[in-house]
Amino acid sequence: MSGDTVCFCGSLRRHKKCHPDIFGESLAAKMLSLYARADTLINCHYSKHSVKPVCRKGCSECCGTVFCVSIVEFFLICREMIKFDHKKIALVKHRVLQGISYLNNKQPELLKCFRSDHSQMDFKNMSLKIYELSRGVKLDCPFLTELTNGDKICSIYNVRPLICRISGTSYYTDIDNMYICSHIGTNRKIMDCGPSTIDIWSSFIKDILTISYKDSCFRGSVYPVIYWLYLALNGLEDLKTYLGRERRNKYFEMPYVEAKEKTLLRKIL
Repeated sequence: MSGDTVCFCGSLRRHKKCHPDIFGESLAAKMLSLYARADTLINCHYSKHSVKPVCRKGCSECCGTVFCVSIVEFFLICREMIKFDHKKIALVKHRVLQGISYLNNKQPELLKCFRSDHSQMDFKNMSLKIYELSRGVKLDCPFLTELTNGDKICSIYNVRPLICRISGTSYYTDIDNMYICSHIGTNRKIMDCGPSTIDIWSSFIKDILTISYKDSCFRGSVYPVIYWLYLALNGLEDLKTYLGRERRNKYFEMPYVEAKEKTLLRKIL
């Protein structure tokens, strides 16, 4: 990709001024383009309709829900965290350790699920299993920041995962009775008035998370953000080193098909 072309992230800025460290065909670029597609679709839909999404700035109910994200989304978060000062990093680490301690003491089956090998499950079944095990669990995202008025906002909003962008503002699954939050109720309410991001979610599964090989489908690792952070805890003090040459090459530079082969088929090829 030429540095003078428009960036894949949807900012309308030139690539060399926006994401010069991320190659246009990489997994990270694919992920950022999906973010842009989702944001554009959702914003365009609600700008043309009188019904507005229940999700508002300051509401953080879904930020206490346990849901899984991909490794490339986590590395994009790490890239953003490089901007954090030492105090902010220490606070995130503290919240992570508090959350894992809570799971260990109060929800050991959920934590056991994260620690087990679930690579043979497809993403939908893994998500449904997490959904069932986490009923009643309130585990705030470590990136929530509380304002003086009591509202909470996301401190990594620009790189928040895809699920954070679409849950509550659009429907990405046909499961109409899936509980969303106390303000929305079930997915049926969104299906009645909101846009569909099913195609975007399908692209996420196909382009980012899975690869087909010899008539089988292989899925990459998925964990809640708090568990990704827990696995990377020792690397959070020096994120430039943690991301490193190898990780940057696989997720930020290498063509995404080749990157998926190296990561998702590493035990086979």
